[in-house]
Amino acid sequence: MAEDEIPDNLEHVEFETKYRVADHLLIEFKQILEAHTELKGFVYVEGPDQFFTYPDSWFNSMPQWDPEGTFIRYRKPSFGLDKGRRQVTWKYKPANSKNNIQRKEHNWDIGGTPEKVILEQIKDSGAIFNCSIVKNCHIYNFPDATLVFYTVYDTTFGKPEEADYFVEIEVDESLIGSMSEDQAWAVIEKYEKVLAPIGISAQKRLKKSLFQMYRKEVKNGNPKAD
Repeated sequence: MAEDEIPDNLEHVEFETKYRVADHLLIEFKQILEAHTELKGFVYVEGPDQFFTYPDSWFNSMPQWDPEGTFIRYRKPSFGLDKGRRQVTWKYKPANSKNNIQRKEHNWDIGGTPEKVILEQIKDSGAIFNCSIVKNCHIYNFPDATLVFYTVYDTTFGKPEEADYFVEIEVDESLIGSMSEDQAWAVIEKYEKVLAPIGISAQKRLKKSLFQMYRKEVKNGNPKAD
């Protein structure tokens, strides 16, 4: 990987990799991680994510950001430890980036603000609804990373589409600011080896984010069906 693909300072940078998997691998995924001596804890969470994008006019004035990788996500878990903790995330992908690791991320935990106000503020900022998904997440926490097996349903047009299945390895956010690029990659590679029995490897890293996989073309302010 070229040195200029990832900034020197990794603070506020989301350092994670994703892999597409088959649904039946969930059981083996759980068995491998639950037997790992460094496991700190487990959480199950499910709920919807709504994604919003900016119009072309916004990117004309902000050419440093990639239109296909820059978006707002509104998350409201409906079940699990995080139930009730709503979050708005701004993700900015620099123009001409070759990967999603360079993407900047800002998370805002929303307390008692009514959902109507949150959605109005997102729209008032100029953002447009693009798509929505529901995720069922089996989350395993380790000292240096979080590993997740999740099921994703596309709910943009109401009725859920056929499910997709993914594994994610994310370097712990609290460590990123003090890490070099090589150190962060070492954490990813460490857990790729742990999950090698279910086919996880560097060669199978996905280049697109979930948003890029499910994003829709928007016409007249509304997402279009494929």
